[in-house]
Amino acid sequence: MISYLRLFSTSFIIALIVWPFLSAALTVPILAFMFHRHHRLRFTAVLVSYVCVLYVVGLLAFTLYPMPDDPAVFCAATHITPQLDPLRFISDIRIGGLNGVLQLMLNVVFFIPWGFMLCRWARWRFRIVVPTGFLVSLFIETSQLTGFWGLYPCAYRQFDVDDLMTNTLGAALGFLLAVLVGRVLPVRTTEGSDINRRPGLLHRSTSLVIDLGFVALVHFSLGLLVMLVFHTAARPLPDGDFLMAGITVGVGLRDAAVRVVGVLSFLVFELWIPATHHGQTLGGMFTHMSVETKRRTGRVRGAFYVARAVALYCLTMLGGTSFERYSLLFALFLAVFWAVRKEMPYDMIAGSQP
Repeated sequence: MISYLRLFSTSFIIALIVWPFLSAALTVPILAFMFHRHHRLRFTAVLVSYVCVLYVVGLLAFTLYPMPDDPAVFCAATHITPQLDPLRFISDIRIGGLNGVLQLMLNVVFFIPWGFMLCRWARWRFRIVVPTGFLVSLFIETSQLTGFWGLYPCAYRQFDVDDLMTNTLGAALGFLLAVLVGRVLPVRTTEGSDINRRPGLLHRSTSLVIDLGFVALVHFSLGLLVMLVFHTAARPLPDGDFLMAGITVGVGLRDAAVRVVGVLSFLVFELWIPATHHGQTLGGMFTHMSVETKRRTGRVRGAFYVARAVALYCLTMLGGTSFERYSLLFALFLAVFWAVRKEMPYDMIAGSQP
């Protein structure tokens, strides 16, 4: 068994490292939707969301991704055939004893969270939860049989009909467990309210991630356009420079233009839009928050937005540059500042309560 697991060593380690970070990234859209729906969010809701995503990503990652490191050697030495006998688990228990029982129980336990979370938080009915558990299990088993639909040259795990039955049973038990828990601890609902003008760090971060998605999209699109225009209008010279409108220029001009596009894109989404929409960025509009924690007017309001834009630019847009290490130090400073003051430095700019 140990020698078999060693065949999966590299891909398993990669999956183990990427798993929590990918789960965190995929949790952001869920938090954005929850902020959009409820305007605020409890810590328990955040934790539950992350754990659910962690489970689903882990379910797929550790059943599909870890593949033998050397496809040629593995496929030449191993020939895995599907197990289609629905009563095979009986002989497995007789032969394997406790190990056979534990294997059977693990296949059931593995899908209990699936039924539990779809019942308790997605509010799905039993007639939907159980079939989806079966379909997910069928997808996993078929993916393993087909070498992840041809991505791997041969089957690297066995298609087992017993797994389909035990996984589906696990989903059903998870649903019943959620019903029992719901009678003791009913799910609380949060009523929506007005725009949140005192957002917490998680609320701010979720909105910022949404905004940065728009910034990246615009920057990438316009950056490609700038490069296309440059290489269309400029004629390459033998020394690596370019001739444009009778003037010799280097690639530095092109790169500088792309950077300017990035700065302008950032300023549009993090300065112009909130300043002209009562403190709401696009992310803030979706999650119902305003960056204006105080009522400011005139030059004071302008100073607030400039300070905020500079701080967020240093925090998010210096990666991959020579100032990247300062960006990390600045992020640490902001984290400590928030832990002490529960606000950002630019929030301290004078103003009255809204």
